[in-house]
Amino acid sequence: MNGRWTTERLLDAIGNLCNGTIDEVEGRELDEMLASDAQARRVYTNYMWTHACLYAEGGSLHTDDAATNHAELASQLDLHAAESTAASRRRGRSWYGLAAAMIGVAAFSGWVTARWTDRQIAEQTPTAAEQLAVPEAEAVARITGTHNCIWGDSHEPVGYGSSLFPGQRIELAEGLAEITFDDGATLLLEGPASFNVDSSNKVALLAGRLAAVVPQRAEGFHVHTTSLDVFDVGTEFGLVAQESGAAEVHVFNGLVKADVLDNQGRATRRLELNAAEAARISPLSTTVVEFPANDAGFVRNISPSVGPHDGLLADEAFRYPEGPLEAQNGGFGWAGPWFTTSADDEDAGPDSNRVTPGSLAVQGIVPVGNRAILIGNRNRIRRQLATSVGGVFDAEGLVENQDEVRLVGRDGKNVYLSFVQRVSQVNDGFYGLELHRGDGNGNRVLCIGNGADGAGYGATSNVNVYGAKNLPSLGVESSEPNFFVVKVAFGVGNRDTLEIYRNPASLRDEKECKPDAVLRGNFAFDRISLANFDGSKVHEVDELRVGTHFLAVTGRWGNNQGRLRQPIAHLNGIDSRPTAGSVETGRLNRFWLVASGGQ
Repeated sequence: MNGRWTTERLLDAIGNLCNGTIDEVEGRELDEMLASDAQARRVYTNYMWTHACLYAEGGSLHTDDAATNHAELASQLDLHAAESTAASRRRGRSWYGLAAAMIGVAAFSGWVTARWTDRQIAEQTPTAAEQLAVPEAEAVARITGTHNCIWGDSHEPVGYGSSLFPGQRIELAEGLAEITFDDGATLLLEGPASFNVDSSNKVALLAGRLAAVVPQRAEGFHVHTTSLDVFDVGTEFGLVAQESGAAEVHVFNGLVKADVLDNQGRATRRLELNAAEAARISPLSTTVVEFPANDAGFVRNISPSVGPHDGLLADEAFRYPEGPLEAQNGGFGWAGPWFTTSADDEDAGPDSNRVTPGSLAVQGIVPVGNRAILIGNRNRIRRQLATSVGGVFDAEGLVENQDEVRLVGRDGKNVYLSFVQRVSQVNDGFYGLELHRGDGNGNRVLCIGNGADGAGYGATSNVNVYGAKNLPSLGVESSEPNFFVVKVAFGVGNRDTLEIYRNPASLRDEKECKPDAVLRGNFAFDRISLANFDGSKVHEVDELRVGTHFLAVTGRWGNNQGRLRQPIAHLNGIDSRPTAGSVETGRLNRFWLVASGGQ
């Protein structure tokens, strides 16, 4: 090593680089040393490797005596280099990608120099990595949920939060993986399974089992096996593929169209299957057998529990068969079934509150089940929350007595509510999702919709402290699905604050969201209602949730959303996707791709 640079000084400089405290002079000297000295490059690479491993395991380096610890670290790095070399012979293929990414340490040291100087990159000799660099295809999907996953061998490692690209294959040995495409199509893959992402709207199930939710906006989305090509939109279905080529399709909601394929991939027959129907294709005998669909044979919800969990206390996804909503009693966190409190028998009929196939899909929310619709006039149907002694809300410490009624509204507590809402016609009279304490308009705590109390599209309440003067607007009414999040902060002496977010900017970070409406008053409640009174519109509601924090009602994994890691920053055009050697830290503002051993 250059006589002016001892091992201790080199380690000091690399440490300053990692901590962001290196100055211009030292940075330039370090760059020159790495470019001219093979031994310095070896120490540098091993240091970075150790640094990366420590951060990947959540550890950190603490130094009391820099000189002593640097000397010890230098010897450990030399030992690690020898071990890494031996290990690389045993696992040559897995380390090949990392080694290739480090084609010449001079490429990195060149970047270090540019960090402290005004030299133009164009003046530098292109490195091998720069010469080989090609534009990456844009991601078309993302792994948005995992449960007990063990991944098989694949070209690129994947996991929770990974972006998926056209041409990428996924091998899932065990567990469940949820894949959400940019157009809203969602696939829940069960291991063992082999799966290809062919393009933004076409995927292949080579072997295994999946459940799919394909919203209307995902027009042209295809899921195919070697013997079956399933397509069309606005459907929910399950698909099974065997290595022999046999396949099954089970329709949960909507109409599914599928082409039966021969061994050359040519369509030989068109199938059309409605909800609750299924078909089995045997490629050897080219037969198609139709039979009843088996909903229970597929996992359709990756949520870790079917009951209250991770702050989610009540859930209603309307997972009921098509027909009347009244008397349906699914989900959790409720004290009883849906109950009609108002319906005009002449104009609407007793079955005007209904469940209809399909879900209301909005960006970032994975729909499950069907949706509720109110199709007639003077309609109101409500459901009571489990506020009794020992119930889920009581166990969470959220219940208080007001006028001998047990309500969700304990002082000092916060409660969140979310739902998806759509109306077929705008400015067509009164409709909305309501919070009540007891039945009747006089006890209506909140209405989110149009026309309540003579107001336009917005939020109204019969108990806000400002009366009719405080009827905040929610913007321009639309006939598209809208996702609402309501936060109620219960204050002392019933001085509560209620905030409403319409299509919030983030589904993961409440701090990034700005409320569209704020009301103050007494907002304690014990039931939720759906209402549609005037005009000829259809009012639809889906994915109704009540919980104790933002993520509980905006996501399906509660606090586990924190597992999603932020993408690695770009480094002079190098791909930012997480790879086996990428490192992310909260302290450093640089991210390194490091290979073990070598010069």
